[in-house]
Parts: sequence; C-alpha cells; structure tokens
Amino acid sequence: MKRKRIYVCCGSGIATSTVIAKKVKDALDKEGIPYIVDQFTVQQISSKVAMLKPDLIVSSAQITTDVQGVPVVMARSFLTGINKQDTIDEILYVLKGAQLS
Repeated sequence: MKRKRIYVCCGSGIATSTVIAKKVKDALDKEGIPYIVDQFTVQQISSKVAMLKPDLIVSSAQITTDVQGVPVVMARSFLTGINKQDTIDEILYVLKGAQLS
C-alpha cells in the first residue's frame, strides 16, 4: 500500500496538532497503514495543499480556506476523548475507502 500523506493542523501548528498527530499515527500503525504526517497551522493549510495535495487533512479547528476537495476530518475528539473511535473510523474510511460499520 502506498504511503498516505496526512496534514494535521491546529491554531498554532504545535501543541494540539502534536497530540492529534500522535493519535493518528497510533491508529494507522495499528491498522498497518503506511503514512507521512506533517503538521501545520490552519492558516498555512491551503498553501500547503496547493504545493502538495495530501490524502487527508485532520484538524482541531474549522478550516475556512480552499483545500481543493481534500477530505477533512475534525479531530477534537482526540483532545476530549468523546467519540474518539468515531473519529478513528472516519479517518480509516477516508484512507482505506472501507465501509464504516
């Protein structure tokens, strides 16, 4: 399987995105999905997508700029713990193209 490129973003591109990136990596490792994860601020995301389009964007904040049709998964649940598995299922659905159960 080809490595999936994932952009993780938050307001600062440091603290919250680091927590989310770790949770995403853990979920993908468990599923055996190869990946490349990059972290950015929400303000940087549209320019980063324009340079190199990822397979998925995972964000803690609403993205209001153009992401050229790249799927976006909101990942606040990784911070709160509420509905975390639903977020993981959504990420896997996008990356694997599998049906959610």
